[in-house]
Amino acid sequence: MDARFGVLLSSRRDGGQSDADVLDRTVSLARQADALGLDDVWVTEHHFLDQVVAPSALALAAYLLGATRRVNVGTAVTLLPLHSPTHVAEQAALLDHVSGGRFTLGVGRGQPLAEYEVIGRGVDRWRTGLTGAVEELLTALRGGPVAEDLVITPGPRTAGGPGVHVAANSEESVHLAAAHGLPMLLYFDKDTTAKSEMIAEYRRVGGPVDADHAFAVFLAVTESEAEARALMRDRARTVVGAVNRSRHLVPVSRTPPTGAALEAVLDTVTDRLSSAHPVGTLDVCVERLAGEIAASGCTRVLCQVESPGNTADAERQLRLLAEAVIPRVRAALATAHDRPAPALR
Repeated sequence: MDARFGVLLSSRRDGGQSDADVLDRTVSLARQADALGLDDVWVTEHHFLDQVVAPSALALAAYLLGATRRVNVGTAVTLLPLHSPTHVAEQAALLDHVSGGRFTLGVGRGQPLAEYEVIGRGVDRWRTGLTGAVEELLTALRGGPVAEDLVITPGPRTAGGPGVHVAANSEESVHLAAAHGLPMLLYFDKDTTAKSEMIAEYRRVGGPVDADHAFAVFLAVTESEAEARALMRDRARTVVGAVNRSRHLVPVSRTPPTGAALEAVLDTVTDRLSSAHPVGTLDVCVERLAGEIAASGCTRVLCQVESPGNTADAERQLRLLAEAVIPRVRAALATAHDRPAPALR
């Protein structure tokens, strides 16, 4: 099985780090990924979060394309309903041209947070705007008219423009991606079963069998199981914390837990993350990552190596990913592919 391996740069802030510190680290990690031979670098878009410095995935991707030489750079994701889809198409086509085809556009709607009130057109745009926005984007990228006889300039570098992935979190978004033949991008919360079921549904409704679906994972090579669990508990605390929960534009169904109830939830989430993500000794990381690729049907991997509270370790983790984990995962996948199927009796 052919697979592509990339790093997902979250531009996350640890305590005491300035905006400049965070962005310098992001650029440095992208350059390191390029030098180490990774296939992809992916960047995010978030607004008004103290913990993340990433207000424009497209702008950051543009800079990183200029700062690197061979690695593909993608957005994971551009929050399409917040922006003019035609303008996003123009920028994507431009980046596709000037990078020599090294750009991938990931799109999605994100969370119903304050940005839809401040930057976008309200929560209704979050609820219903993605389908029309994707259609408008693809019309422009595929050289069609966006208004009367107007087409974007530059036009697509190649037929259809740069690759486009759709972040999928619901049956609706699975069907949207399938209807347009676009591969899906599946996030950290999806376990193997969920990913497999979403891909099966994608194919059932007519999506191409050979779509290069992508998935995101937390990755850290640790010395011990105890160290791995501590890292996953920090991840769990971030997940359960639900940053900017008070700025949700739709009702949040429950009150965040506290005290013993919070600890119990953290234990549950830590267990789930620990069993699903390649965090642990080198052998564990290789086994889990190879197994997830083989079992899920996804062929593109976004590895997040920046751990909350320990982003200083990201450079070491990225080197371990490139030099130790990926070669062994590729070998394991090749061995599994070459192994003959058992004879039927």
